[in-house]
Amino acid sequence: MKIRLARLQDARGIAHVASALGYLPHEDDALILRRLEQLFSSAHDRIWVAEQNGNVIGWLHAQHAFRAASADFIEILGLSVAENARLQGTGRALAEQAKTWAATEHVTLRVRTNETRDVAKQFYAALGFALAKKQCVFQRSF
Repeated sequence: MKIRLARLQDARGIAHVASALGYLPHEDDALILRRLEQLFSSAHDRIWVAEQNGNVIGWLHAQHAFRAASADFIEILGLSVAENARLQGTGRALAEQAKTWAATEHVTLRVRTNETRDVAKQFYAALGFALAKKQCVFQRSF
C-alpha cells in the first residue's frame, strides 16, 4: 500500500470509495473533478489517497481551519476506505498523514463523526483522539 497526495486522475477512485459510506454518488465524474480542482487550488486543504496495485482503496481530506476568535486547527473532513481494504491499516495510515500535518503546523487535529457511527468512534479513539464535546448541527437549505 502506498499513501500519497491525491491527483485529478484519482477522481473516479475517490468517488467510488466515498460512495460506499454514502458520501457522494460515484457516477458523477464531473462533480468530483470540480470539487477536487477547487480543493487542490486551496492552500488550506490536503487530500491523500491510499493506493494498492494502482487502485485507490482509501482517501482522507483534511483542512487547516482558521477562526476569528479561537485557535486554528486541522480537521479531518472525510475519510473513507474500500470495504475490502478495511482493518488492514489503511485508515490508520491515512490518518497519520493528517497527524503529521497538524504536528508540523503545531495545531490540534480534530475530527467529527456522526453519533451513530460506532465503528468510526472506536477507530478514532484507538488512534488517540479523545471526545472534546458534543454539539448540535443546525442547517438551512436554499
